[in-house]
Amino acid sequence: MRVSFICCPFKTSFGAYGSSLKAALQSKIGSEIQWVASNCGCGDPMESGRKFQTEHCDYFQMPMPMEYKSKSEWKRRARGTARSVLVYLRAKRYSGLLDNPEVVHFQQVLNAYGSKAVFSWLKQPLNATRVITIHELDADQLERPEENANYNRADAVIVHCREMKDRLVQLKVDQEKIHVVLHGTAIPEPEPNRSRDGIVFYGGHKIMSGKGIDAVFKAMSMIRQQRPDRVPTLKIHGHYGTETPVEALRLAAEHGLTDHIQWLNQIPEEDVVRLYQESLVCLLPFTGSFAGLAASVAAACQLPVICTRKAGLPDHLGDAGIWVDENNPEQLAARIIELLDSDKLREEVGIRLLKRAQDYLCWDVVADQTLKIYQQAGEKRAVAARTCAPVLQSQPDPTSKREVIVA
Repeated sequence: MRVSFICCPFKTSFGAYGSSLKAALQSKIGSEIQWVASNCGCGDPMESGRKFQTEHCDYFQMPMPMEYKSKSEWKRRARGTARSVLVYLRAKRYSGLLDNPEVVHFQQVLNAYGSKAVFSWLKQPLNATRVITIHELDADQLERPEENANYNRADAVIVHCREMKDRLVQLKVDQEKIHVVLHGTAIPEPEPNRSRDGIVFYGGHKIMSGKGIDAVFKAMSMIRQQRPDRVPTLKIHGHYGTETPVEALRLAAEHGLTDHIQWLNQIPEEDVVRLYQESLVCLLPFTGSFAGLAASVAAACQLPVICTRKAGLPDHLGDAGIWVDENNPEQLAARIIELLDSDKLREEVGIRLLKRAQDYLCWDVVADQTLKIYQQAGEKRAVAARTCAPVLQSQPDPTSKREVIVA
């Protein structure tokens, strides 16, 4: 099977996802997967600094205006038109670089890989089976919900949680085309004798939005007041760059936590695994966004996760999560203390998490599910092509008793 990816190539969570999935799929199909990529225009430090996750890709540069909401209507229109034209040209370039694949897998994120690029690309002629993985929805498609019907041009759509599938169905996407495939993870060798301390909080790409950081800081402040001599260190990382956001520093200071936080910010993937192996608890009290990446890594590292039932967390953790309500710092503080004070509880939860990762979250399982989707989508595409082909019909010849076959 010849497969091509269209995917962010930089050291973002999306680039890491594409790289890991590519490696897992290649081990199954026995051939190299082509990676087509471009600059994104998102402004992420990894993108603007051209820090590549993969050097083995067919890469090109093209201008990409960032999203900007001007108060002036003519400026909004002008910028929107420019974005549309450049996205259309970019989508054509993506298709032009494809090396005759049987399957093309587009990883949708934002900007150059956002909905406008996906929909432009889906409208272009292509003989290959087209699969879209939607990592997140962008402002363009949410402002114009009718545009989401363009996903029905794809042969299959992959999402990471049931919540996203339900959202797409509401947006008139054919539910038969939507498949839930969880975010994968590598599973490191267990190290039962490794010492653990502190608490991990994952801030995603935008730490101040939808991650529950205010609830986390309030909960940590309560713990500091209840047990001032035993305040755990809060270790914070994410894909928001290497510099700590000023507003996050300000919020930590307001809650008296400046001396109790270790700002790790954006760190290499291998360091994230080490961090999770050396921590006691992971906090994911998300109110939006997506937390499947952090949840999967935590499960693989047997790290208990205290989290909300949002952001794909129920899909990834099953019955192994420690659940709290959204924006409930009192409940969050109680669960943290409960886990910190019980080695037995942490061990029991860790065992359940590892089993969950082995059965549902490892890249081998994700690759098998993805290949099955490729195959099923390709078969349906072939059937549809045969159905749409000219049908030979038998019509009587008025001058003869013989039947004439016409197209």
